[in-house]
Amino acid sequence: MDKLVSELVANGYITDPRWQAAFSAVPRHLFVPRFYRGDEQGTSIVDSTSGDQWLSAVYSDIHLVTTEDVRSSSTAPSLMAGMLQALELSGDERVLEIGTGTGYNAALLSERLGSGQVVSVDIDPELVAQARSRLDAAGYRPLAVVADGVNGYPDAGPYDAVIATCRLDYVPVAWLQQLQPGGVIVTPLGAGVAVVRKSGPREATGEFLPISAYFMPMRHQPEPAVVGDAIQVALNGIGDSREYRFDASIYRDDEARFWLDLTNPDIRAMTVGGVSVVVRPDGSWARLADGLVVQGGGGAVWDDVEAVHGEWLAAGRPAREHTGWCSVRLVRRSF
Repeated sequence: MDKLVSELVANGYITDPRWQAAFSAVPRHLFVPRFYRGDEQGTSIVDSTSGDQWLSAVYSDIHLVTTEDVRSSSTAPSLMAGMLQALELSGDERVLEIGTGTGYNAALLSERLGSGQVVSVDIDPELVAQARSRLDAAGYRPLAVVADGVNGYPDAGPYDAVIATCRLDYVPVAWLQQLQPGGVIVTPLGAGVAVVRKSGPREATGEFLPISAYFMPMRHQPEPAVVGDAIQVALNGIGDSREYRFDASIYRDDEARFWLDLTNPDIRAMTVGGVSVVVRPDGSWARLADGLVVQGGGGAVWDDVEAVHGEWLAAGRPAREHTGWCSVRLVRRSF
């Protein structure tokens, strides 16, 4: 644990000594008793019986899938640190966490603020029960409840801050309503992390952190199994084919991907086995391999992807930290 924290500090991921103390105090291995690793042979379990392989991975700065059905994971500590520090806590705030998951993030907040200042919600009863048990074993007792995070948790509000550990396509108005004036929301939006401050009863302003973030979607959004089925169609479907307008490298450009996610949240983009794939809830799909686009399903979704990439290029390839205006628009769109 000390080695991991030292690396996070040395690499500039932790700059606040109070968060350094919190990461040093909370044992991550209690919250990740096992994780799942996939390869060509399938999925394997790595746990305490795996020897140093388990403990070494737990105390490395990597993302770990913690359920076999990929509905929960433990985020890379460097990303967690960046998001927690963006809350700019002084030590007496009340914080609502959306997405309890393993309980590790709630433990870090509890160490920093005290358990009584932390409320954590998750829509999955099994995950909440496991997290409560792990938190208790580590000596933390925040309020962990089963609830749909899109509604926040008004019974224990108001809050000084909200932090989400799942992907959203907009900032729910309920979160703003449950915030104190001047309160802050730190949440993944698409492939980025937005820091949004409440400036009025139904107003907020903010910006994006200069970091990438690929979280699992909030559970009331498309389920992983549904998205997985769509991906298989995209990989194997027969459709119209043509050459790609741009150099294919733009598709894998992290900032271009961020712009796509931000402006077209219904489009899910990923790379599977070296093939770039996009799917949309309307059933349209597309794939890109060797410079050739194949798309089908009733909608020309790749045409939309190319249009977005063209807009991004015309705008001068803006980095995510220079697109703060988008966070305001997305918050207002949810009203």
